[in-house]
Amino acid sequence: MPQTPTVDTRSELLSLLSEACELEHGLACSYLYSAFTLKQEYAEGGMDWRQLQKVRLWAAQIYFVAAEEMLHLAQAWNLLAAVGGTPYYMRPNFPQGTKYYSINAPLELEPFGRRALQRFRYYEHPLEVSPERKFFADLGVRKGEAAAPGFRTVGELYQLIASGFSTIPERELFVGDPRRQVGEALVDFPDIVLVRDRASALRAIEQITEQGEGTLKDRADCHFGMFTDVLRQYEEESKASGGQFAPARDSIENPVARLRGDYGVPLGRGKHSPTRGNLIEDEYTRRVATLFDSAYVHMLRMLSYVFSNSTADPSLLREFSRAAIRMMPVVIKPLGEALTLLPAGPKYGKKTAGPAFGMTRHVPFSPDPRAARTLAREGLAELASEASEVAARPEAPPQLRRLAESLKELTAAVSPEAVHA
Repeated sequence: MPQTPTVDTRSELLSLLSEACELEHGLACSYLYSAFTLKQEYAEGGMDWRQLQKVRLWAAQIYFVAAEEMLHLAQAWNLLAAVGGTPYYMRPNFPQGTKYYSINAPLELEPFGRRALQRFRYYEHPLEVSPERKFFADLGVRKGEAAAPGFRTVGELYQLIASGFSTIPERELFVGDPRRQVGEALVDFPDIVLVRDRASALRAIEQITEQGEGTLKDRADCHFGMFTDVLRQYEEESKASGGQFAPARDSIENPVARLRGDYGVPLGRGKHSPTRGNLIEDEYTRRVATLFDSAYVHMLRMLSYVFSNSTADPSLLREFSRAAIRMMPVVIKPLGEALTLLPAGPKYGKKTAGPAFGMTRHVPFSPDPRAARTLAREGLAELASEASEVAARPEAPPQLRRLAESLKELTAAVSPEAVHA
């Protein structure tokens, strides 16, 4: 394996940390999409009762991995803040081909299945993988090539980042206020590391790589090991059933809720294309998908505000943190699952849709606590109003029944009246 180059400037380190943020964010979305498509009821067909229990476990495992990717994103934010950066969560919209990132693998949204699991294994594969495990040819991966920054895997990216923290003089590098580091007192991310010096920075990077990407050798107790095990079980069930095992809904790949620039993502023309964004045609489904995107971006705005520490009001930061993390299971998850049950539109036949995780233009919350509370509350109230309307429609999936109430509860939790409570 070629020697990994060394990072010796702050600007290069900040750039690599920002790329790590994009990747962690994008991987979390890709995993969530696959989990959303897994069937959860026996009546959906394609599996017996025993297989259904296994599929439910797979969904729980993938949700857990996606949650750890969000932890990794938060940890990267602490690393950025320690060296003078700010929280970064923007990323290109899906899909992106093999040339966008140096890992030389596409970043896509696709239903659970063999190809998706192989791609997930590639994202998380260790620096050293046994020959029998290397079966990534169908992903379009250009094996053996490294792009400009000099990394081919997420693990190598973190090696580069670690070299920056190890090489740049410690007294020069850590210019961020250590009191502005975000820990478990503010955000419910277990094991998040407060980055205040070289040792804590390297410890944070080691934790990220041990949980998922960049371990030196194959392990069972990491993301790579979990995806490997799920793929093995999936293949065994498919073979035993003679190809009749169908654990996932037939959702389209790379859905797009509506046109809004889409950050360079090409749209499919005519025939459904797995390498292009696919515009949802059904009017009601598109409305739900737009609601998902708005809720997802609002959640990210609140969470990044906590890590930006742009206010000295700890009560505000705790409220934003709790609301953002609460949105993941009670807003994002039911909306995502509902979309995989709704029709994508006539062009796609019987295929269902899915969430686009579309990034939109927006104004960050103000450092002024009162203004930030007002914007957060107004945004949640608008989401609650829209959720009430989509949930009242006869075609609304059952996942949407409590959505509006959950959003109303979140709105109350960050209301201006709580400023001096």
